[in-house]
Amino acid sequence: MKKFAVVLVVALVGLLAFNYAKTGELTLSPSFSKSAEEQAVLDLQDNFAAAQKQFAQAHRSAGLSGIDTSSDVSAAISTVKSTKRELEKLRKTLSEDKAKRLADELADAVKAFERTL
Repeated sequence: MKKFAVVLVVALVGLLAFNYAKTGELTLSPSFSKSAEEQAVLDLQDNFAAAQKQFAQAHRSAGLSGIDTSSDVSAAISTVKSTKRELEKLRKTLSEDKAKRLADELADAVKAFERTL
């Protein structure tokens, strides 16, 4: 009986950890459905993350091989600027607290990226 209780507790802790890693919420049953507002912000986050990767890759390529990667850098910066514009438009229409929080985090990340330029 003790072994069963230990296995049950370990399984519950594992489920909580998995759900927290996937959703950022400490729950037994994850809610994977996102609102339209949340999904719009997450899409912008994905665009920004892709632009950051492209920017970093261009700098690595330029540093390692000396190849001119200015067009890749320009494309990444252009993507960041368009993401910033879309985010500013979207923030005016957001009504959900979670979507607003995500938008604020993304805006902070964009500002931090711009400071590194």
